[in-house]
Amino acid sequence: MAVSCGKLNDKAKEAIDSVSSVNTEESGSLIAYNNAMIDYMISTGDRIDAAANDYETMRAMVSQKRKERMFIGLAFIASVQDIERENDGIFLLKPGNNLPSEIKEDLVASVKATSESFENTKNAYADFKKYLDLEDYKDDDWAKGKEYVDIIEKNIISFYDHKSEAYKIIKPLAVAAEIELLKDHPLREAYIASKIDLLLTEEILNIVYAEKIDMVALNAKYDELEANAKKHKSLIADLLKEHDKDSTYNSYYEQLEDFLGELRKHKRDGKITESEVNDISREYKYLLGDFNRFV
Repeated sequence: MAVSCGKLNDKAKEAIDSVSSVNTEESGSLIAYNNAMIDYMISTGDRIDAAANDYETMRAMVSQKRKERMFIGLAFIASVQDIERENDGIFLLKPGNNLPSEIKEDLVASVKATSESFENTKNAYADFKKYLDLEDYKDDDWAKGKEYVDIIEKNIISFYDHKSEAYKIIKPLAVAAEIELLKDHPLREAYIASKIDLLLTEEILNIVYAEKIDMVALNAKYDELEANAKKHKSLIADLLKEHDKDSTYNSYYEQLEDFLGELRKHKRDGKITESEVNDISREYKYLLGDFNRFV
């Protein structure tokens, strides 16, 4: 497992040290489960994000007791995976041998709770839309509408909370598994560095998505990521070029600079608005695309 890590930061070293608890056979299964779970969280998360965007309009209709004629209500028009069924050989609620037994229970509970929050939001959203279309608010002075909106709010918050729990449980093992599978790869240092920096951007997203943004924590993570970018962007340049990976690696770190720039611009006044959060999130999605092209 020895690797020249003098150029990597402490997080990368810690990740490498953690590999000893995960063997090669387990690594493939861990990554397969992790990827299936991420696919599910992305598809449901997109629908919940859309519902969250509609929420303010729905809440305003109820509080003002006035129907918004421009409200369309298409947040859940796209279907998502049924977690009770197999998806490419993975059952999200029945991990089997894909995960160490000591974390199965907590992880499955978090995934199941995320799914339940998603379904509750979807059902209440559909009920509200039907309630609106049939103009049933004229019969109860928007009382039922308020119930539906309250359910939506409660379950959107619950969805994000349980989704975060699931990621926290699986992520350390998934990272260790990826590193284990890279143990003989000549570009191991660059792969680990880029992954560590991607994880830092995700930590930053968690901070900016919080109901109350911790600017001290945000500035600390920004400084850490900025220092990493300077250190990691020139790692093993000759080896990357030899393996025809220099272009995608450079693109990744160029996009990371854009992410840092967007974050720096929006945090400058000590607060971040919802639209600015969306700007930061968009830069992260571009970064994730560059990361996937590199690895």
